[in-house]
Amino acid sequence: MAEVEKKDNIIKFKNGKNKLNLLYAVIALFIVAYFVFLVFKINYEPVKTEVCLQKTVSSAELADAFIVRDEYPVEASDSEGTLVPLVEDGKRVASGDAVAVVFDNEESAKVYNEIQSVKEEIEYYSSLENRVGVQTADITPLDERIYSACEEYVVSVNKGNVSDYGEKEKNIRNAITSRQLATGSVIDPSEKLGELNSKLSELESKKLGYNTIEAPHPGYYISLADGYENAVNYNDVLSLSTAQIQELINSEPEKANDDKYMGKLSDGFNWYILCVIDYDNAVKLKVGDSVKIEFTMAAAEPLKAKVALIGENVDGKSAVVFKSNLMNREYSSLRKEQIRITFSEYDGLQVSNKAIREIDGQKGVYVQSGNIVEFKKINILYSDSDISICNNPDNKSGFIELYDEIIVEGTDLYDGKVLD
Repeated sequence: MAEVEKKDNIIKFKNGKNKLNLLYAVIALFIVAYFVFLVFKINYEPVKTEVCLQKTVSSAELADAFIVRDEYPVEASDSEGTLVPLVEDGKRVASGDAVAVVFDNEESAKVYNEIQSVKEEIEYYSSLENRVGVQTADITPLDERIYSACEEYVVSVNKGNVSDYGEKEKNIRNAITSRQLATGSVIDPSEKLGELNSKLSELESKKLGYNTIEAPHPGYYISLADGYENAVNYNDVLSLSTAQIQELINSEPEKANDDKYMGKLSDGFNWYILCVIDYDNAVKLKVGDSVKIEFTMAAAEPLKAKVALIGENVDGKSAVVFKSNLMNREYSSLRKEQIRITFSEYDGLQVSNKAIREIDGQKGVYVQSGNIVEFKKINILYSDSDISICNNPDNKSGFIELYDEIIVEGTDLYDGKVLD
């Protein structure tokens, strides 16, 4: 009997211990669940929002292009040697103007360029003599001029405008010098001027063999003949077919004309950009439209060009010819380029499509204002699979505004709802 009672006591003890362990496990599970609940409550958001921001979207196409100008090569005649342009590419000249100098050898050309550089230095230091002693109390504009000059230099470097580096460096130097003079720094240019004048006299004493090239008629001077001058007749551009323009884009230049021509003149004010694009995009255009053209691989700035011709559809492609009358150094050097054509551009407020609702026939979005849900109207300019670009053309009340918190996720939303 004693052994049976002992076994019963052991079983009761084990059962009591198991129940105690189970109780501890339940308490621990409760504590963990409560902790998880607190974390969830702290991080719980009844809605998810996105800030309404300004955005510009565009419909565009990249295309290869061929540039046509009314060009006339300047014959070299008997002048052989090293060419040094006297005018900047893209500058208009009159008939008889000296556009370039041809030197007998490279050494003479080098001396000539050095003479021009020394003359510029003399002009600079001469201007300093007239500014010595002029001071100002407000140097803020001078500091801003330095910052601006440095920024312009960085932009030129990023764009690869090598020909602009010298001018941008001079602008930085002039800006720094102006600040030094304005703050009382002692600058005596007379000694430097003496050195420069002596150097100029020495250089000018050297005999330079050269011939001057004059413009045979008015036009924009371009110092390089690239072999495409006779690729197409300027007057026939607007009668070319899609196939002909594609052939022109794929063409190779004539044999180098470095010895035959000393640059060229572009007589007409208008020049043309020829390309072949998808027919579906070409039909978006009509003759006379003004279209934004960007030169993706060149330093030339984007421009607005007018549609002058829309060609026929050939295997889903169509030629388009754009016309421009802008001219500068960068535009004058264009020939075979990659361009980006912008067919349409929309600027407005970006809205996620999943946030858009329609109530009583009016499209809009729910916006979180503090802890209140507010329905605001939208006017859609453009829409794709993900976003819409909206505006408020008449500045009416009740429309979305910049920096509104648009609700993109949430349930049981309605105007005036109070969020927990």
